[in-house]
Amino acid sequence: MIRIGVLATLLFAFVAACQPQPTTPQALPTQIDLNAISTSTAAAVTAQAATQIARTPPTLPPTWTPSPPPTPLPTETTAPTVATSQGINAQGTIYFIFNGDSIAALAGDGSSEQLILVGGAPADLSLSPDGSLLAYVADGSGSAREVFIANRDGSYVQQVSCLGFSRVLQPTWSHDGRMLAFLASQTPAGPMDVYVAGIVGSGQCPTGNSQRQLTQLASQNLRDLTWSADGEWVFFSNGPVLVVNVSTGETLPPLTMTTGYGPDFSLAHHPLTDELFYLKTDGDLETGRVGGRLAQMNTAEISPNMREFRGAQLFAEQIEWNADGSYLLITTPDSVLLMGKESGTSIEVVEPGQFPPQPAISPDAEFVAYVRGGLENPAVPQVYVVDRLGEASVQLTRHQEGSIDDLVWAPS
Repeated sequence: MIRIGVLATLLFAFVAACQPQPTTPQALPTQIDLNAISTSTAAAVTAQAATQIARTPPTLPPTWTPSPPPTPLPTETTAPTVATSQGINAQGTIYFIFNGDSIAALAGDGSSEQLILVGGAPADLSLSPDGSLLAYVADGSGSAREVFIANRDGSYVQQVSCLGFSRVLQPTWSHDGRMLAFLASQTPAGPMDVYVAGIVGSGQCPTGNSQRQLTQLASQNLRDLTWSADGEWVFFSNGPVLVVNVSTGETLPPLTMTTGYGPDFSLAHHPLTDELFYLKTDGDLETGRVGGRLAQMNTAEISPNMREFRGAQLFAEQIEWNADGSYLLITTPDSVLLMGKESGTSIEVVEPGQFPPQPAISPDAEFVAYVRGGLENPAVPQVYVVDRLGEASVQLTRHQEGSIDDLVWAPS
């Protein structure tokens, strides 16, 4: 059943209501079977990876600038684009990590699919705020893992970090698209710290792009980086929420206190306002269930033990803003909710399935892409798209095997 929750001011109180059942997903053929490429001979994959991942093209020129930041929140529309008999009329391109060894590009309407990069074991894929570049972690020299960026057809690849460390995680874009923050450790299981590097000047890393270590925490618990809207601060979790000043490297005392059930996690700063949303681990004493409660703080003035506003217990697992901050995607063990920033209304768009849904919202905020087992073989994950009201879901891929991770959705 589709549920609608109403978000009360600062209290996030969700209320259930009923809507018509989603229509049966329609399977669409894809033009390319990714497995035929991804599982080709080791020699072919190695050769292609050497060309695509290890190449060293010129760094971005000093005059390069990203697209302007998003405009203020738009007025919400009342109805999504209608799905057609040929599929769902979604625009843009969905990118994802396929089979742990490739980056795939899938048209939003399912009309085409291809691998843009093969090899290098890419992970932690993310899209720049203007939708022009992909950032990810991949194999560097020797046993090192490094941060890379690529344009959307994979014809341009640039290494951004140059630490030579064996563990690098979660490259996270600043809201102006100029810098990346990431976690890194010298050894595969070693303690981590927060690092930053610029996009411009990456070819002369570390001096050309100001790569530097921000924190001196040496912690195994660091996770979930997010930037303030003005780029002055990077927030992250180390159990409680912490924040480091990008210019000075000063890490402030904890901004929050954990509940005792687990960490504050899945931090998501709004791209335009002074609002940090995150999940606060909480539990139900009667059932023993533990999960994330939606919480919020105002970051206009930052100090230890910030005032928190906590909402209803959703047992959520992840939250993420879309590019202009008009919608918040909330993933729970039971569903995916799409919450409008201005209306305060959330709609259940995806019901639970066998695989983590890993949702991504379309650039026009009319559709949500997600992962679920295929209609033909539920044991194989596929990419689906559903409209913003959760009423029309379509299967876009028809893979024979392989994993799907880190969905992001870029504009046309």
